[in-house]
Order: sequence, then C-alpha cells, then structure tokens
Amino acid sequence: MKAKLISLDGWMSQRKIPVPKLPAILGRGPHVAIRIDDRWASRYHCEIDEVAGTLVVRDLGSTHGTFVNGHAVTEAHLKPGDRLTVGVSSFQVQYRQSLRPSPTYLCKTG
Repeated sequence: MKAKLISLDGWMSQRKIPVPKLPAILGRGPHVAIRIDDRWASRYHCEIDEVAGTLVVRDLGSTHGTFVNGHAVTEAHLKPGDRLTVGVSSFQVQYRQSLRPSPTYLCKTG
C-alpha cells in the first residue's frame, strides 16, 4: 500500500512525506522510518501499520499523545483525509484503501 503524509504546517521543510514501508514508526528518534523535527514528539511516538486494507495508528506511549482529527487515541483506524497530529505537527493522511475480498473457504461434503 502506498501512503503519504501531507504536512499541514507551513514551517516543515518537506510537504509530502512518503510512508516508506509498513509498519512505520514516527518520532524524533534517529532510527525511525519517519523523522519529525518537533520537540513535542517523542523519540518513538507512534506507529502506522496496515490492517485489512486500511491504515491503523498506534501510540507508542508518547509523552504528549497522538491525535486523529483532534481526538487523543491509543489506537485508531486512519481514513484517507484524516488529520494525524504528532507533537504539534499535523498531517493529512493520503492513501487508497484496499478492497480485499474476504477469504473464501471451500468445504467438501459427503
């Protein structure tokens, strides 16, 4: 799944941030997939992953919390267009949801 975060803050140097590989950890630490230069972000702030064709964000015990559309979350599904806030940095989430079919099970009888 190709996903990107669009910075809603004019002061960030990169406006479109591709999510390189899922799961992806966001934070200000040196070994995260998406580094956020924000002193209010924890080193390992939150993780974005794919679950059943949609993105899910999980807070990783950050000091200041993770917010989706202004609401504090520990875990939440992200829909395209949602606003993700990490520290004081806000991003619009962009991706195409996968419409994966449910698994089909074949049963033999008799």
